[in-house]
Amino acid sequence: MSRPPVRRIVTGHNDQGLAVILSDADAPHHFSSDAIPGFGATVPWMTKAGVIDHVSDTDMASADTEIPSFPAPGETIMRIADFPPDSVYPKEANSAIFDELDGHEEAEVGAERSGGKHFWFHRTESLDYAVVLEGEITLLVDDGEATMRAGDVAVQRATSHAWSNRTDKTARVLFVLIGTEPISASEIASQRRVNSTSMDAS
Repeated sequence: MSRPPVRRIVTGHNDQGLAVILSDADAPHHFSSDAIPGFGATVPWMTKAGVIDHVSDTDMASADTEIPSFPAPGETIMRIADFPPDSVYPKEANSAIFDELDGHEEAEVGAERSGGKHFWFHRTESLDYAVVLEGEITLLVDDGEATMRAGDVAVQRATSHAWSNRTDKTARVLFVLIGTEPISASEIASQRRVNSTSMDAS
């Protein structure tokens, strides 16, 4: 099943400092799953850690750019993902997904507290902004869930989570992933308890 392309417009400057359109075409960096019909993603842009380049015309998400599934600290990745209905995933969906994403470590960490309630559970060291563009999808966390529709936004703060499409139509979601310094859920819980104790004592 082919995925609809993503039109990508990239701006920049010419040698006189005028703002110009550098490119206006389908985003070249895209992936379609061989194992999961309709599942795939397009990366219109990414940035490396450090100073952002506004000078050169380098395409940070060309067809042959190596882009990780998850950003390192200081990196950003803009990704538009298509999630088909849960019903089309294969029996061993977890393995199929994270084989393709090279994300078994993230899946193992994400499954620690989820009780195996969904095959998409994973946890990344990142702050993620998620915007539903089309369809409907349910965000699951260890303790709770929220169904999102076109126009809804989630702010995902390094939490274990999964994406469940309980409908019969593909959901398209835009993500901006910002790599953050590693901190485990246990470390977060410990720091929260310390902070709470300090506030109670003050």
